[in-house]
Amino acid sequence: MKTPKIRIETVDEMKVIYVRFRGTYIDFRKQSKKMFKQLFDFAEKNDLILPNVTKVLTIYHDNPFITDATNLRTSVAMTVPSSSVITENDEISSMVISGKFGIGSFEISAREYEEAWDYMYQKWLFVGDVKPRDSFPFELYV
Repeated sequence: MKTPKIRIETVDEMKVIYVRFRGTYIDFRKQSKKMFKQLFDFAEKNDLILPNVTKVLTIYHDNPFITDATNLRTSVAMTVPSSSVITENDEISSMVISGKFGIGSFEISAREYEEAWDYMYQKWLFVGDVKPRDSFPFELYV
């Protein structure tokens, strides 16, 4: 893994719709394709996708070192226009993400995924003057 570039930025309000999963990360990976399909089907049906604007994310709501693996909550998400009115259902929910985040830019292979997260937490977040806040990490796919 190449040494990542990490910066602190304020993320302006980013409205997202999401599908949440509860279970192990292995089980999440097995279900994620189906979850992304649910998300995209809903977004297309409701005209929420803006070409070259909409972003796709994975959100991690729990700390895997504290939460039992079978209870980990993970969501697939996408940004939607802030003015959009979302009618939530049993599968699709919405929320707003905002605030200061440490943003790491990584170019990794699938085998380096865990190493990238370890870098953010073990070599950057809890070292030095950075003070973590009560929020959840997410991956933004570019």
